Amino acid sequence: MSELLEYFSGQQDAMIARLTEMVEFESFTADKAMVDKQVDFIAEQFEALNADSVTRMPQDEVGDFLLAKWNENADGKPILFLVHVDTVHPIGTLETFPIRQEDGKYYGPGAFDMKAGFIIATEAIRGLQALDKFPNRPIHFLITTEEEIGSPVSQAVIEETAKGCELVLVLEPATPEGEIKTSRKGGGKYTLVVEGRPSHAGVAPQLGINAIIEFAQQALEINKLNDLKNGTSVSVTMVEGGTAGNVIPARVQAHVDTRTATVQAMNDLHDALSNLYPKIPGAKVSCVRGHSRPPMERVDGLFDKTDAIAKQYGVTIYEGFSGGGSDGNFTAAMGIPTLDGLGAHGDGAHTLEEHVIISSLPRQATLIAGILMDWE
Repeated sequence: MSELLEYFSGQQDAMIARLTEMVEFESFTADKAMVDKQVDFIAEQFEALNADSVTRMPQDEVGDFLLAKWNENADGKPILFLVHVDTVHPIGTLETFPIRQEDGKYYGPGAFDMKAGFIIATEAIRGLQALDKFPNRPIHFLITTEEEIGSPVSQAVIEETAKGCELVLVLEPATPEGEIKTSRKGGGKYTLVVEGRPSHAGVAPQLGINAIIEFAQQALEINKLNDLKNGTSVSVTMVEGGTAGNVIPARVQAHVDTRTATVQAMNDLHDALSNLYPKIPGAKVSCVRGHSRPPMERVDGLFDKTDAIAKQYGVTIYEGFSGGGSDGNFTAAMGIPTLDGLGAHGDGAHTLEEHVIISSLPRQATLIAGILMDWE
């Protein structure tokens, strides 16, 4: 066992205590007031870790963001931590899903996704300071509060903060197999609108243009865009239309979820969805993209470099892929080396079985500390 791993193993109980403090701050994305209470707590943590500066970025509808910086005047490009502290669990979940520990696992809403990630990153900083090994390089730490709804507000902040950074460390959970994520699918949400013409379904059906029939044909065309073996999925997930049982429907609106493994596939899919054409004369069809995340494509050599550091400190890591997106997708698309899934090992994200494997906390803190010290 390396000196670093031995040190962080000795901090495991303290990490669990700090994780409990985090989990006790219920932080459902939609409840700004509650999320802001957790942000207050985190600002205090950054100050206790002797950050050179802690900047709060007030938000109108979501929780405020925080940016902490260490070694602001040091040479070199910054290493940036990305951590979101909002969860999918509504306020009050702790009453039905209380914190507990059993069989080496820590259960609690938001513990796995991704409050343990905050604990791991800050413990790495705390430990290096205590061991007098804190590197003399700029280290930035961005806290956001609406990742669980796609980061519609923070995307611009993330991209601006990441400019000029050498490396981005995303403290999302590892895969269920405990793998670091070096690639992720991207995703785009589309709104499909089909317009027809209403008419009485009994008296004059021939005068109508049935939007549901047009939609059905469009849905079949959209389904053909699936290319699952190459990582492209296109799913019509929600549909609403029609006004009454005796009226030819004049309008249908549907939600289309898309996922792709490469930027090229995302662009090709966007072109196809943007150029749908009506099948029924007189009908109108539009498919407009809303919020999207670009794919995080694998970068050759990035995992190997990380693995070499991990081995130096007695930590074994594995490489994996995720079909879901994270804030790391944004920074990877900017061409900045991005390591994701550096948070806790465990499973059950977004469920009432969400849990952290306790022994993973010191291992991941050791890995993060090693990266901070040795990344060149």
